[in-house]
Amino acid sequence: MLTKLKKQYLLFNYAISFFSRIPVAKTTDFSAYPFHLSNAYFPAVGAIYALLVSIVFMLSDSVLGESVVSIILMLVAGLLLTGALHEDGVADACDGFGGGYNKKQYLAIMKDSHIGTYGVLGLITLFSLKVSLLSQLSTQGYVAFFSVIFCASVFSRFSALLLMQYSEYARDDESSKSSASSQCLPAQYLCVAFITALFSLLLMPNMLILMIIIVVGLSTYLCKRYFDNKIGGYTGDCLGFLQQLNEVLILLMSLAWWHSLS
Repeated sequence: MLTKLKKQYLLFNYAISFFSRIPVAKTTDFSAYPFHLSNAYFPAVGAIYALLVSIVFMLSDSVLGESVVSIILMLVAGLLLTGALHEDGVADACDGFGGGYNKKQYLAIMKDSHIGTYGVLGLITLFSLKVSLLSQLSTQGYVAFFSVIFCASVFSRFSALLLMQYSEYARDDESSKSSASSQCLPAQYLCVAFITALFSLLLMPNMLILMIIIVVGLSTYLCKRYFDNKIGGYTGDCLGFLQQLNEVLILLMSLAWWHSLS
């Protein structure tokens, strides 16, 4: 039993090291187990992210009394926590699919470290939506605000995990950072991620849960179809794009829900 717990703790550290900039112990043995098993804890990393950025917001808001500034500081803290991993995916995916004409070009542009017009516009749109949505959601109180952030952070990451589970990795080479994590999870590990995602939903009102499941499920399916059609699968940038898209969609649905009650 102790060995099993130690294994899961080690896999959790793998996930922390890959999906965030939170330091893990230098003695962590990254060759002990197949790295892709740590994907099961991708939603759990989202839970840690939600907790930490919410604390930043509450502290900033209590000191500054200005929600928009606090939201921006919260987003900056989030970028520092993840190393802008998912936002980088948004920029690269926008550049790749916006500027390419075939699979080879899509993949080459996404791998290019330079950012183009489509990527810039994608990031401007993303952060403009986030600041606006989060500023309005913050008026609902800290508990409701945290519930939305928690659900959006966790469930959007679970949707990206589903794309990994039910689509093929598009790149033929293994030079990409995501190649080590591109294998499908065994059923019991996928179940761990599902339980984490389910817990995040339970913090939301019942009808809103149904809306989130339907809209995020449809968004994930449509993105999968699009990526499969364009490049024959997904890349790490596709995962980042999908995660950020579904996160914003959950924020949008939550704001619409609370407005309908007012």
